[in-house]
Amino acid sequence: MCDPCAIREKEKREMSYIRKYRNRWRAEVRYNKRYVSKTFIAKGDATKWAKETERKLEKEQFEDYRDSLHLTLGNLITRYRDEITPKKKGAISEKYKLNFVLRHPISRTKILRLSARKIIEFKNELKRTRKPATVNKYIHYIHTIWETSRLNWGIVLPPNNPTALIKKEKVMTKIERILTDREYQDLLSACKESNLIQLSDIVEFAYLTAMRFGEITKLQVRDIDFEKSLARLNDTKNGESRDVPLVQRALDICNKYRFEQKVLQFQTSQILFPIHRDKFRHYFEQACRKAKIKDFRFHDLRACSITNLFKEGWDISSVAVVSGHKTWSELQKYTRIKAIDLVDKINKK
Repeated sequence: MCDPCAIREKEKREMSYIRKYRNRWRAEVRYNKRYVSKTFIAKGDATKWAKETERKLEKEQFEDYRDSLHLTLGNLITRYRDEITPKKKGAISEKYKLNFVLRHPISRTKILRLSARKIIEFKNELKRTRKPATVNKYIHYIHTIWETSRLNWGIVLPPNNPTALIKKEKVMTKIERILTDREYQDLLSACKESNLIQLSDIVEFAYLTAMRFGEITKLQVRDIDFEKSLARLNDTKNGESRDVPLVQRALDICNKYRFEQKVLQFQTSQILFPIHRDKFRHYFEQACRKAKIKDFRFHDLRACSITNLFKEGWDISSVAVVSGHKTWSELQKYTRIKAIDLVDKINKK
């Protein structure tokens, strides 16, 4: 026989109702003082949901998404942009990209309705105007924001990230593009005619030092040792600082801007090349078009410099001191030496 007390206890803990509400059916479940409900068009769907919810509540597997129903992807992006992004080194660039997503219709999608199909549509739209690496970065932002919301902010979301099954775009990690001597001279000539006065000096400085744009634009007067011909790069991309040897021409460029600023200030805080990335990119691309140089980025000047060092006979360890790479696999991506470059060396042997 069944124990009446046990039956009453079960009824107390677990009860579900299906009620008619206008032209819909509302399923209501009460379990251990917890109450959840959901509305359906078909009564059969309401009954099925109620039974499944009872089972999950009993096994403590039920996730209550009611607090997440009103949230959109844009809400989470905004919070991530304001709380997480400012702590990163690439905060300016990341903020720009997140603002782009906020302007896109996908940001108005309810977070619980964000499906893989909608992300694929967003991805296909990006592919029309952006390169594979950039497309992958935007999808990764959505992946990271979802996980941050679920794990760090305590927002109840389904465990399956909608970006998990999105296939990444294939990225060509090694670019063979490098300037010939003639192209380099044409580029410098075009830069000298630019309205951006510092353009030719920054391009030449990058070509001589193999420094990244961010490293160049953070250089201050105090970072240059004019006597020892060294530049101190603080807090680089890999999180470390390093010294870079400078040729005389690079020192001359630094010396040119050493006292450039007219405003009276402490010399230790004077930036040598104060310019915003987007403004610089505009004038650099303009100079490339004028010099008729195609498929070339400012960052490729770093590859030109590294390749030139290898051509001059520098060994891997010496080049790595200049470039800051820790492994040959990383350095190899910037090495554009071809078989034809070795013909004279072989013939000499």
